[in-house]
Amino acid sequence: MKIRIGMIVVILVIAAWFSVAIAGETYFKFSIDSPEELRKLTRVVSIDNVVGKEVYAYANERELEEFKALGYTYEALQHPGTLIQPRMAADKRGMDEWDSYPTYEAYVSMMYQFESDYPLICDVQTVGYSVEGREIIFARISDNVYVDENEPEVCYSSTMHGNEICGYVLMIRLIDSLLTGYTAADPRIVDMVNNLDIWINPNANPDGTYNGGNHTVFGATRYNANSVDLNRNFPDPQDGQHPDGNSWQAETVVMMDLAEEQRFVISGNHHTGAEVLNYPWDTWAQRHADDQWFQDICHAYADTVQAYSSGYMTGFDDGITNGYDWYTIAGGRQDYMTYFRGGREVTFELSDQQLLPGDQLPAHWEYNKRSFLAYLENALYGIRGIVTDAITGDPVDAVITVVGHDIDSARVFTDPDVGDYYRMIESGTWSLEFTAVGYVPQTISGIVVTDCNTTVVDVQLEPLSDEPVLDMVGHDAGAVDPGDFVSTYITLVNDGGGDALGVSATLATDDPYVNILQSVSTYPFIPKLGGEAASNSAYEFEVLPSCPFYHTVDFDLYMTASGGYADTASFQILIGQQIEDFESGSFASYPWEMSGNQPWTLVTTGVYEGTYCSKSGNISHNQTSTMTVTLDVLQSDSITFYYKVSSESGWDYLRFYIDGSEKSKWSGSVGWTRAAYSVNAGSRTFKWTYYKDGSQSHGSDCGWIDYIIFPASGIPVEITTASLPDWTVGFPYSQQLEASGGSGSLTWSDLNNDLDGTGLTLSTDGLLSGSPTSSGQINFTAHVEDQVGTFDMKPFSFTINPELQITTTELPDANEGEPYSIQLESTGGTGQHSWSDLNGDLAGSGLSVSGDGIVSGTPTSAGQLSFTAVAQDQIGAEAQRPLTIEVLAGWICGDADGSGAVDIDDVVYLIGFIFNGGPAPDPYESGDVDCSGAIDIDDIVYLISYIFASGPVPCDGC
Repeated sequence: MKIRIGMIVVILVIAAWFSVAIAGETYFKFSIDSPEELRKLTRVVSIDNVVGKEVYAYANERELEEFKALGYTYEALQHPGTLIQPRMAADKRGMDEWDSYPTYEAYVSMMYQFESDYPLICDVQTVGYSVEGREIIFARISDNVYVDENEPEVCYSSTMHGNEICGYVLMIRLIDSLLTGYTAADPRIVDMVNNLDIWINPNANPDGTYNGGNHTVFGATRYNANSVDLNRNFPDPQDGQHPDGNSWQAETVVMMDLAEEQRFVISGNHHTGAEVLNYPWDTWAQRHADDQWFQDICHAYADTVQAYSSGYMTGFDDGITNGYDWYTIAGGRQDYMTYFRGGREVTFELSDQQLLPGDQLPAHWEYNKRSFLAYLENALYGIRGIVTDAITGDPVDAVITVVGHDIDSARVFTDPDVGDYYRMIESGTWSLEFTAVGYVPQTISGIVVTDCNTTVVDVQLEPLSDEPVLDMVGHDAGAVDPGDFVSTYITLVNDGGGDALGVSATLATDDPYVNILQSVSTYPFIPKLGGEAASNSAYEFEVLPSCPFYHTVDFDLYMTASGGYADTASFQILIGQQIEDFESGSFASYPWEMSGNQPWTLVTTGVYEGTYCSKSGNISHNQTSTMTVTLDVLQSDSITFYYKVSSESGWDYLRFYIDGSEKSKWSGSVGWTRAAYSVNAGSRTFKWTYYKDGSQSHGSDCGWIDYIIFPASGIPVEITTASLPDWTVGFPYSQQLEASGGSGSLTWSDLNNDLDGTGLTLSTDGLLSGSPTSSGQINFTAHVEDQVGTFDMKPFSFTINPELQITTTELPDANEGEPYSIQLESTGGTGQHSWSDLNGDLAGSGLSVSGDGIVSGTPTSAGQLSFTAVAQDQIGAEAQRPLTIEVLAGWICGDADGSGAVDIDDVVYLIGFIFNGGPAPDPYESGDVDCSGAIDIDDIVYLISYIFASGPVPCDGC
């Protein structure tokens, strides 16, 4: 009894250790603060599920150490491969109720028994072997199973994660159901077997499944025998050929080879750990061209299983999810089959529990069996056909692209052995382009697709003749501006079926702004079917300085080759296009700014074109190298450039931003590739940043940028004239309107023709001129436009004043020797008036006309003074009027008798006037010496005092 208890204790201890780590594989959970963390973590450990901020994952020993180095805490969990003691079946009889898992030997035996029992419709193939030598087996089911027919090849595969075993049994049962159903003449299954080429692989990772031995699936591991997650081991669209850093595993190579050979139209790989259908993409956020189609077929699957279950597959988006939205991975088979092989694959997560108890398997079959069939039947809908050689009728290895729809490698291929193709797609009207090496491309439009129906489009491609077919594919002219002398090599491509020998080409244009200086060059041998060659010598032309900016020059290239071949290629060069190709040897051509830990530099090796390109700085971990330029984009357009990257795939990125918004990022090994992004008008900031994460380096550890074509940019055109001056009617007007910014010359106009009838016009170069014909207010809107079509408008308002007139018509008399002052008056005109004596007639008279129109001074002699007064307004308009001043003779106060002297005779004169009625003094004031206003005895006394007693001077107090 004691021995038995001791053995139980030992077994429990061993089981407890085994449940935490199997074959160095740890299952654990940890928490994150943000989903953004998963972008890095998914490249460190193998994420199994994400529920809110809780992450469940697997890791081998190396991965776990790297994960711990990131500073995360985690909780080790019991390995899913040890959660139950699975019911095992040692032979087919033990599988009769489909509630057990087969031993490895039972599985192999059952698969080959299918072929023995149904030899006409089932071909079982061992397509390869696992790391430990176990068979990777496919059952191929079709009515003519050994013949490649005009029918779509479809594929199911399960359990590439060795401990996710629900799909393993369900796929064996699906094989059995198809075979027995065909024999029983089930109409649906007969139709599928007759019209599909069905491939089913129940177990893609037998080493992981039978980690505990061939007799049991207890202790099954997610990874293969090399501790590699096979669903991270495929080439990745974003992260390159080996995103997990491991070599391709034996199991991966088997699947890749089969996918290349068979051209599967639609496929699915079956997992457990959740209940959901996961559709592309897993690796990046952008959606597949057929995103809506993927959602539709996944919802159809989930809707059906929900109808035959209770609470099954109802999470996420009603049973489906985009892979990236759930959590991103790199190196998944789903993205590989869809991106590289031209198929359409979905990942099926069939149960929340990885190792499902056997008694739950029949229920899961009941949930999914109808959907298993319906999913594969999607291959029968959409567009299909055969592509053949129009001469021989032989099948053609062609590429089929949906015009205006396909992005991110959404195109499909023909099966080269039969020539058949299948393009599943949403209902609508589509155009397909068919291309193949050695054939003339063909586009067929107006193809109508309706749901759950098939449209057949067979195509016969015309083979290229044995003659060369030359075309111009490029030149190295770079940025060409008005006034430039251009030397350029032109590259030709030979798309024909014959080599091009003795090639010569002549450049021509009838553009008035371009003179071709060197028009002819020969070319080296250009091989057929896509060969390229640049001209042996440079073509030369000049662009006249008068050429407008953003002017398109049309060129023709007349090409000849041996054997009488002749053809013409046409191309265009945009003059004034804003290109940064760094050929100045500096960053001075544009307002570049450098930031981050190291600046970008110019290098001369590995360039895209010319001599220079820009390369990110030499940075270390957790550092950046950024170059930025801000430009005023004049109109909505696009920016294009070429980039190259050599970095640690999935970790270190070259990123591109517009106005702080990331447009794309690239990592891994990426050769020169063109990028293009739309840009709106306005001030725009373009930024390229090379970013390194916290550890490891790979490749050259940098990014390169070359040949940037900016959208038309500069300082926007703006009318800078603030206002226009008021004016005087009839006087010549001339004002130059001014503007800043813009590209090239500016053209002005009177927007609404408001100047008509005013006597003024606005010339195309912005001169407002003429003679106003009437007084009043003038209102018009000036419009200015540059050579790229950007413009500005501004309303102006100014006053035309009445004609200038002198309103003073007469001037009062003046007295000789006495001060004189009178203000001349005027009306009309513009602004302040200035006055003058036209001919200087008042010179020497003692009088003058001031600038403000006052006639003043002291006349020096009696008589008549005549002069012409001139008034001028501030803009130069004049008015003249002749005027006359009568200067009266002068008199002496006290000289009553007019003798010219004050003496006793004047006393006698006054006595005679006062007492004897004698004549009055002339003028009267000359006798009023005391300024009393009357001549009386006081004036006689005043005068006697002055003459005889030196009294006050006459009129002294006046």
